[in-house]
Amino acid sequence: MQFKKTSLLTKLLILVLGIYAVITLVNLQGRINQTRAEERRLQQEVAYAEQEHLALEEAIDELGTDKSIIKIARERLGMVADGEIVFFDSDD
Repeated sequence: MQFKKTSLLTKLLILVLGIYAVITLVNLQGRINQTRAEERRLQQEVAYAEQEHLALEEAIDELGTDKSIIKIARERLGMVADGEIVFFDSDD
């Protein structure tokens, strides 16, 4: 088996292509890490939005029930039930 001598230009070209490939891979790894971090952040946002969505669905389901009517009367209208004693804090 006989090996042919490669020219200096061919060796230089292979070296340049190898360096380019390494730099490209390092750059891509950085972008991949950024994208993964962004993905994790977005997944957390989605999970938070889903929790809020469920809470709102529960609130909608409770509308019109006696419990929600009493809650609204207490919070918005300041009403109390018969026999309840209301204490006011004078520090506020």
